[in-house]
Amino acid sequence: MQPCRLCQADALHPFAQEERQGLPYTIVHCRRCQAVQTLEQYEAVSPDYVNLPSSALDADHLWCQSAHKQAAFQQWQAITHPLWPDEPRPLLDVGCGTGGFLHFAATQGWQPYGFDASAAQASHAQKKFSQVRQASNCQDYLQQCTHPPAFAMITLWDVLEHLRDPHTVMQQLHAALADEGLLFLSIPNAGALFWKRFLYRLLARPLSLDPWEHVFYYAPQTLQHMLPQWGFRVEQIGSVVCYPRPWSLFELQRRVGFALLNRLPTLAPQIYCIARKVSQRKSPT
Repeated sequence: MQPCRLCQADALHPFAQEERQGLPYTIVHCRRCQAVQTLEQYEAVSPDYVNLPSSALDADHLWCQSAHKQAAFQQWQAITHPLWPDEPRPLLDVGCGTGGFLHFAATQGWQPYGFDASAAQASHAQKKFSQVRQASNCQDYLQQCTHPPAFAMITLWDVLEHLRDPHTVMQQLHAALADEGLLFLSIPNAGALFWKRFLYRLLARPLSLDPWEHVFYYAPQTLQHMLPQWGFRVEQIGSVVCYPRPWSLFELQRRVGFALLNRLPTLAPQIYCIARKVSQRKSPT
């Protein structure tokens, strides 16, 4: 078996197998950095996401990227403000979607920039935010900007798990950040997959990890291990508040579960990480 694509350790252990459209997906767990990752990669960019048609941008889709995450956006403001108490400056939202977070950041005084791999979503966001572009990576985006600034903050909301080459992505983001700039990540937690797998087996229900979309799942230990190698100092890792859905019996159970599990970031369904750019990277270990 090949080494871990993040930490390069020969410590991969089988976790799950899935198949879609006749293509097999082998999902493995790295015992060293604790990441869960998919070995096969058939697409350069998440296919369901990048091929999203404009007709899919209905009220529910727009709600999912705005009101659905308002509590998490407010949490972001509360936890990042002490780390950046100065006047808000340019902020780049990677995978900005239809611009839900950019709208919130702009209300807090940040100068909104963003790009998205989905042409439909980027076009929608650009109607309100002139600096939004359709691009698959930071380098392509900056080449489309006339005078790109050094960003004080770069955010990735539910994006990092989709990226096939996180090493290159982080190199580009490190270069785009201002000195001492902040990187914010919100991602599904690899540590939660183990209890989810147990629970779904107990309920005799199938659990899909969507490996054609989510090619990496990061645990807090993964971020602590990798971010210094990418040129960042981890400032804080915690649990993301629940993205609320319309009320139902299942939603009540879901919110209670979030409230209990969020006390332990190693088990929480969704985690955040705030890291600060440093000038020198840590040597790989």
